[in-house]
Amino acid sequence: MSDKNPRSVASALKVNPYFVNEYLDAARNYPMKKVSYIIGVLRETDVKSKGVGANAIPQGDLLKELLVKILG
Repeated sequence: MSDKNPRSVASALKVNPYFVNEYLDAARNYPMKKVSYIIGVLRETDVKSKGVGANAIPQGDLLKELLVKILG
């Protein structure tokens, strides 16, 4: 998108112009590659918490693993 005018951005995203600055801040602070990685880690942890591919791993250990992957 070449025009960064808040009204143009709001129109393209079909959101209220009031929220555009928050969206732009989020886009700067959270790169899509990192967000995609974190969503993948969350999905993987969710599956493990349900017992698929991870036999009897305590919930606390899953949480620690999740945090290390996200924050590390």
